[in-house]
Amino acid sequence: MASILYAWEFGANLGHVGAFMPLARALREQGHDVHWMVTQPAVVGDFLDGEGFAWLAAPTLPEAPRPGPPLTYADILLRFGYADPRTLFGLVGGWREAMRLTGSRLVLADHAPTALLAARTLAIPVMLFSNGFTAPPRRSPLPNMRPWTSVPEQTLVQLDHAALASINALLARHNCAQMRHLAELFDVTEEALVTFPELDHYPDRGPARYWGSLPSAGTGMSVAWPQAGSKRIFAYLRAESPHHEAVLAALLALGQASAIYFPNLPPPLAARYAAAHMTYLDQPADIEQMVREADLAITYASLATTTAFLLGGKPLLMLPGHLEQFLVARRVEEMGAGRLVNPEQPPGDLRSVIADLIDNPSWRANAAAFAAKYSAFDQQAVTGNLVRRIAELLDGPHASKGSP
Repeated sequence: MASILYAWEFGANLGHVGAFMPLARALREQGHDVHWMVTQPAVVGDFLDGEGFAWLAAPTLPEAPRPGPPLTYADILLRFGYADPRTLFGLVGGWREAMRLTGSRLVLADHAPTALLAARTLAIPVMLFSNGFTAPPRRSPLPNMRPWTSVPEQTLVQLDHAALASINALLARHNCAQMRHLAELFDVTEEALVTFPELDHYPDRGPARYWGSLPSAGTGMSVAWPQAGSKRIFAYLRAESPHHEAVLAALLALGQASAIYFPNLPPPLAARYAAAHMTYLDQPADIEQMVREADLAITYASLATTTAFLLGGKPLLMLPGHLEQFLVARRVEEMGAGRLVNPEQPPGDLRSVIADLIDNPSWRANAAAFAAKYSAFDQQAVTGNLVRRIAELLDGPHASKGSP
C-alpha cells in the first residue's frame, strides 16, 4: 500500500491530531503507512505512541511580532516565516526532506501551508484536510478574518503581496511555476472541509463541499459525577483560556455537579475552588459520555468538542483564546446555541450567564435544532468516505510514484 504523510504545522494541544486520529486508524487498517509531522511533539507524543504511531517534529518558528492581531491568513503566514524568503526556504527544505524520507505518495495537510508548498515543489498530491479556517476562500486578496473590523482593501493587498513575494522566490529556487495570487497556495488536488457550513469560519465562502465531522478519537476516561444539584456541567479549560478563574468561581457559586478537565491546573487554584460538587479530572473525559450526560459544556471553543456537543443538542459557554476559536464561538452564538465570552473584555457575571444557559430552554432548543438537522448524519461514514477518496487520489492521474 502507500506511504501517507499527515502534516500539522500551526496550532496547539490535541485538537488537530485528535480529530485526524479516526481517519489515521482507518488508513492503517487498509494497509497504508501513516507518518506524522507534528508541531507539538512534546504535547502529542504520548497520544501518538499510545496509538502505535511514530512521528517527526515539524519545522516551525516562533511567532514573529507584527502590529496588531492577524487580519488575514496572509498576515498569519508573515508571522511564521513568510516575511523572509531565506527563512521560508529553510522551512520548506525540512518538509521536503521529510516527504522524501517517508516516500510519501500523498500529503494530508492540516493547517500546514508550508507542507503545501513543499509538496508542490515535489509534485506530490495533497488533500487539504481542513476545518474551514485553514482553507480560506479562493479570493484575491485573501479575505479579512475580522469582519467586525474595517480593513482597507489596500492593506489586504499588501499583506498578500508580502507573503507571495517570498513564496515565488522559493518556487523560483526549485524551478517551479510562479503564483499570480496568494490564494493559489491552496489550489491542491483535493479540499476536504471536515466541518458543517454553520460552523465554517468563513460564512460567506460560497458553494463548497462539506464532509461533516469525524467521530471522536475515543480515548477519554469515564467520569463519576458528583452527587449535587439537579444539573450537570462539563468544563474543559486551560491556563491560557481567558477568564478561566472567573468560570471556576461561577461553578463554585452555582453548586451544580461539575466535571472539570483542566490540564496542569495550578494547585493554589485547585485549592481555592475546591468543593464537593466540583470534581477535577487528571485525564481527558470521555466526550461521548459528557455529551450524553451533561446539560452544558464550557470549553475554549475547540471545533471538535464544540461540534460534538451541538450534535448532541447541548448548549455551550465558550471562552476562545485565539482567532480560530473565536470565529467558531461566534458562529455558535449566531445560531443561538451558546454564549461567547469575549477574551478582550471583562467576563461579567458568569454565574448568571451559566444559569441562563441551563435554565432558559431557548439555548437547548437551538442546539437541538442543529442536532435534528444532522440527525441522519453518520460520523463513521465520513471516515469511510475519506478513506475511499484517498484511495482514488493514490490511484489517480495526480498520484506520486514515490519519493522524487
